[in-house]
Order: sequence, then structure tokens, then C-alpha cells
Amino acid sequence: MDAIDILVNEHRHIERVMDLLGWAVEHGRGGGEVSPVLFERAAHFLLTFVDGSHDAKEGEVFQAITARGVPLGEGVVAALSAQHEVGREIAGELREVARAVMRGEKEPEEQYALAERYVRLHRGHTESEESRFFPMVRRLLPVDAMERVRAKFARIEAAHGSLGEAADALELAFPVPATAVRRPGNVRAQPWIGR
Repeated sequence: MDAIDILVNEHRHIERVMDLLGWAVEHGRGGGEVSPVLFERAAHFLLTFVDGSHDAKEGEVFQAITARGVPLGEGVVAALSAQHEVGREIAGELREVARAVMRGEKEPEEQYALAERYVRLHRGHTESEESRFFPMVRRLLPVDAMERVRAKFARIEAAHGSLGEAADALELAFPVPATAVRRPGNVRAQPWIGR
């Protein structure tokens, strides 16, 4: 598994959290009860594991690419970098709004709107990375450079913990009912269903 495979695998874990947020927004707007704690913990996941770990790993890829002569301030690399910043800002806002909802200072709709905005951003960002950026990286980075990037990933993950395990913990803490509609290809059986 090379550095790009690791990032793609992490995208699948992040997508599970996006599905959870999408369900929570839909359920809450439909009149169902959704704890603001879900949004606060999801924001923590986004800031710690997506921004702090996953985006840091992508930052290592950006650095490796710029070392090969691709300018950071132009094209797809610049757009993806800017999206990382926007995602960080939205996640921070989501955390603060969820806390305000818990205190009764804000209405849940504000957290729903922020969560929905983050999900849209992330899905478009992931599509762009996987269809445009990652193939470019594979063309431009030789195997030895890719191995150096992968070694840096291990240090980043050691500092933050496993993104996949954090996604698992969120799903366990806030289970989506088995009857909920999930995106095709992203259905994951909950470990306690069928036992």
C-alpha cells in the first residue's frame, strides 16, 4: 500500500462520518431527535483526524510534489489547499455552534447548515483529489519519494491516532438505525446488528 492508497482508504473512513452527519441533518430536520453532542464530536473528529492527521498527510504529498517542480500556488494543488482551510474553518464553527446548541443559545438548524456545508465540501474535495490530484501524484513521484512520504505518514498517525478507529468510535457512539438510507456502496454493517 503506497501513500496514495493510504489516503484513499482514509477517505472511505471519512465518508462514513459524512454519512453519519448527513443522516443526522436529515433526521433532525425531519423532526427527529439528534443530540448536539453528535455534531460536537463529529467536529472534534474533523479537526483532530481530518485536519490534524489526514490533511497533514496530504500536506506531505503537496510538499513532495512541489519539490518536483509543481508550484503550490497554482492549479489543483492551490484549490485543494484552499479547501483544506475552508474545511478547518467550517469544522471549528460547527464545534462552537454545537456547544451553543447544547447551552440553549442557538437553534439546531445552525449546526445542520454547517454540517451540510462541510459534507458538500468534503465530497467535492475527495472527488477532485481522487480523480485529478492523486493520479498526478502517481505520475510525478517516483517510488522512493512515495516511500519517504509514507514514512512521514506513520509519524503523523502516531501523533493523532488512527483515523479509522476514530470513525468506528463515532459510529458506535451514534449508531444510525439499520433502516436509514445510506449512500450506495457505503453501507457498513454495524457490529451489533444481527447478534
